Amino acid sequence: MPELQDKVMQYLLGHRRRSLSLQQLLRALGLRKDERNILSDQLQQMVAGGLLIKTGQGRYGLPRRLNCLSGVLEGNRRGYAFLKPDLKKGEDVYIRAGGLHGAVHGDRVLVRLLSPGGRPRCEGEVVNILQRGCDQLVGTLEQRGKRFYVVPDDRRFGREVNLSRGSRKARCGEKVVVKIDRWREGNRPACGRLVERIGMPGVAQTEQLLFDRLHELPAEFPPRVLEELAQLPPEKTIPQVAAAEKRTDLRSLAAVTIDGDEAKDFDDAVSLEPLPKGGYRLGVHIADVSHYVSEGRAVDREALKRSTSTYLVERAVHMLPPPLSENLCSLKAGADRLAVSVLIELTAAGETVRYQFAPSLLRVARRLTYNEVEAHLTGKEKTGGGATGEMLEQMDTLAALLRQKRLQRGALDLDIPEPRFILDKTGAVTGVERRRQGRAESLIEEFMILANEVVAAYFAGKQLPLLYRVHALPAEEKLAALRETLLLLGDPTAAKLRRLRPHHLKLLLEESRGKVEEALIRQLILRAMPQARYSTVNEGHFGLASPYYCHFTAPIRRYPDLVVHRILKESLKPGGLSEKRLTLLQSSLPSIAEHTSARERAAMEAERASEDIKKAQYMEGQLGEVFPGVINGVTNFGLFVELENTVEGMIPLSELSDDYYIYRERTAAVVGERTRKTYRLGDPIRIKVIRVDSTAGKITFSLDQG
Repeated sequence: MPELQDKVMQYLLGHRRRSLSLQQLLRALGLRKDERNILSDQLQQMVAGGLLIKTGQGRYGLPRRLNCLSGVLEGNRRGYAFLKPDLKKGEDVYIRAGGLHGAVHGDRVLVRLLSPGGRPRCEGEVVNILQRGCDQLVGTLEQRGKRFYVVPDDRRFGREVNLSRGSRKARCGEKVVVKIDRWREGNRPACGRLVERIGMPGVAQTEQLLFDRLHELPAEFPPRVLEELAQLPPEKTIPQVAAAEKRTDLRSLAAVTIDGDEAKDFDDAVSLEPLPKGGYRLGVHIADVSHYVSEGRAVDREALKRSTSTYLVERAVHMLPPPLSENLCSLKAGADRLAVSVLIELTAAGETVRYQFAPSLLRVARRLTYNEVEAHLTGKEKTGGGATGEMLEQMDTLAALLRQKRLQRGALDLDIPEPRFILDKTGAVTGVERRRQGRAESLIEEFMILANEVVAAYFAGKQLPLLYRVHALPAEEKLAALRETLLLLGDPTAAKLRRLRPHHLKLLLEESRGKVEEALIRQLILRAMPQARYSTVNEGHFGLASPYYCHFTAPIRRYPDLVVHRILKESLKPGGLSEKRLTLLQSSLPSIAEHTSARERAAMEAERASEDIKKAQYMEGQLGEVFPGVINGVTNFGLFVELENTVEGMIPLSELSDDYYIYRERTAAVVGERTRKTYRLGDPIRIKVIRVDSTAGKITFSLDQG
């Protein structure tokens, strides 16, 4: 009964008392005595959902009025955790191990904020576990006496899980998956049962399966998906389908795809035509995945479950099966394909004049790679074909204008460093380099950003429901901490600012350009910013300085893009979206936004872990070698150092053997007790590689004493 729950919340919000009893609420809402059980059930549901808190005296109140926050726990292997509040601008809340009360990493919980009492940071304790983050863990089977237990590989989940009888079929030391029957409660350990044997560690097949289970990566596509794929129409029927649907025929455009050398799926193509009176018509053509993936069917359900493709160093885990992603939907050169095209008219100065959307029939003229386009634009090697080369040069000019305008309006030029791995035929890493974004990649990036912006602006103007891609302003606490860190680094720009505001971040980036500390300042700013996410509420995109933004350009690998395609195509039909459809979207999109945001974070974590493992494997061959680096993190247990090739490792304080070093949190440094020698954030340093754990992706350095 949503209406009754709304009445409860509205009444409690306006009442002078912070909490009321069941009887008081019954009278206040004008309910009969025989409706007491109905109200009681609703109150219990609201407590379970985190909408209300039930106090020790059996009274009910709103979390915010009772000094409580809901959010997701981010655990730490040392036992404590942080609450990431649902309130996106809220500060993270520190929770001691004793305040978790049975909650673990990934759980959605309700936390009561504690009085600061001299504490340097916001602290709290868990008062209610709203939803468990998972019910299975990956770990190692161990035995102590007659007791069998599993030690989780992800130590953020805490201590071991006891195995129930009848589930001890694996060997000690074997990697297994355990399903949790009961989480830890007080002194009672967690208990579960073995559901999958992965294998003994050290075997390649075991390690891959272990990685997939640890990061909840999906296995093969289920049988129902494969059955639906067998029913797909043949490729040769595409022109007939386009004619029947009266699609705009754009096959005469000189559209090209520009991707990496190894790309197998092509979900975007671009075209550019000079207009007779000056300016351009830019075409951004996106694979029409929504034509083949019907809402609610098996392929769609599996795509939603996965939500995104995950790109590991040596392989990809796709959102859509290859018959779709690499064939029928993929915009292959020379093949007729269904697309959704965004046609944008721009002035010669890069100003958008008008735009239109069209379900289209497309035939890509050429498949180009980033390397080919980069070589052409830099004059090293021409692509061949005068018309294509001329179009690329015009695209380069337009993209530079768009980028300049975007930066002028306040977009942040973070240029986040990414690694480039060089692999041999067996998948072994033979090199790690810092990837540099060239003009070809920037060209595609600018065109995709513009297409995403105009689609989001269209939806906002029509007041239609949408999955926006939002990026909130950094929290004031994060900005204050960033300013303090920059002051400690001696940054003159931060010293001039009495209070750091979001628009100052662009100034900090500009002032640091070309200086030694540029990379560190970029990294510190990145850490201060919230993570972008999907939302049905348009909050704008701070990093891009876009008032309206969504993801539209990659439906082969991102589920939100597929959803946006569906709604856009429906809105373009005569009569647009029906009231019934609007109501359904308004009720379903919030949960899709939450789920796809969570799956995106999980995919990013898996991708980082894959990179860490490959970096560690590469550094195994560099043991004893010396490299220059920069200290990019200081903790009470060691110094984190990043090398030029993006490899990161740690110098444990125990390795600083010339003195006893004390951690100074306020100055982001460690200081020798006797020598007063200081190592601080941002210091250049020379390190030696002394230990590598490639399974965990961990690298240990020591100071180079040479």
